[in-house]
Amino acid sequence: MKKLVVLFTVLLSASTAFADNLGFDGAIVEPDCDAMASWYNCRKIDTAPAEVRRGYEWIHHTSNTLGPDGFKKFPDGKPYSTTSIACSSCHFTGGHVPSGTPMYQSPDKYAGLPYFRPLNYNRDLKDSIIDCFRNCMNTEQVLSKDDPVMLDMVAYINWLAAGVTDPNMKGAGWVNLPGTALPVLDANVANMQASPSRGRTLYGRQCANCHDKDGPGLGEYRPGENRPRVPAMWGPDSYSRGAAFYNSQNLAGYIKKFMPFGKPETLSSQDALDIAVYINDQSHPSGMADGMFCHTESDGIPGSLRKPASWFVGCRYPGEPFSDAQIKYGPWKAITDWRNAEIARLKSLQ
Repeated sequence: MKKLVVLFTVLLSASTAFADNLGFDGAIVEPDCDAMASWYNCRKIDTAPAEVRRGYEWIHHTSNTLGPDGFKKFPDGKPYSTTSIACSSCHFTGGHVPSGTPMYQSPDKYAGLPYFRPLNYNRDLKDSIIDCFRNCMNTEQVLSKDDPVMLDMVAYINWLAAGVTDPNMKGAGWVNLPGTALPVLDANVANMQASPSRGRTLYGRQCANCHDKDGPGLGEYRPGENRPRVPAMWGPDSYSRGAAFYNSQNLAGYIKKFMPFGKPETLSSQDALDIAVYINDQSHPSGMADGMFCHTESDGIPGSLRKPASWFVGCRYPGEPFSDAQIKYGPWKAITDWRNAEIARLKSLQ
């Protein structure tokens, strides 16, 4: 028994160390400067300008500073964020990690409008931050573009971007950048089919130790802080249906790349996909989901035809011949092919 306790302690310590490196320990998190040396000039956050340091605090300690128990509130006393999620829950190490939804690309990404978004407007960096609060922090009252918290966050993100020394790692593009936001699950993902029932079993084996069997997260961050150690996977404190992770292919790629804690890249593509659809089958807040992909784009094509095939959210194109189950669980190639053919047909009529 003593050997088992020691082994569990070692494994827990290793898992916690990995979690801490991604930004879940509550302390200042340093990026892996050696791994990033060929393209990034690491600098110490504690020597950065005051507005940058504040921006780091808002982004890395969001729930502890801007949440219901945080010290920073709107003038009317309402919190900026109503959940336990921090920006760094998704933007690992505060936005430094390639494929970990990095922020160092963001200033260039949003610099050249129009920028595609599944909503009916073109957004800049500040719009994106506002939408993140709506879709990930589930806030109804959101910060304005000239709010001091907004200005601090933008200062921090610009500071991150200024450290990039290889122009190939940032630019106006998104998916095609080497430092892309989210990892691609599998080259054959369009032909894969997910099983939420299998995902439930895998979640219990691979995820529940940290996220609990009911998905809320495990324990307090540290004494006196009302925040789970890890992000909630579903329920009122989780990301909304309008968040990028509600696209199960996105979430699955993230799971395969970074999870489980201490054992990243050990799950198969199928395992990660099954876990992702199981998580997304659970209850999530609505966020901005219902109004997504409902617009007509500048070229006259309905946004619903350019919706990612596995994102079960927003408006549906009239007459689309696919079941809810296929959109949720795949396979998705037929959906993408049909939508592309319909786009071509509509363009031929213009």
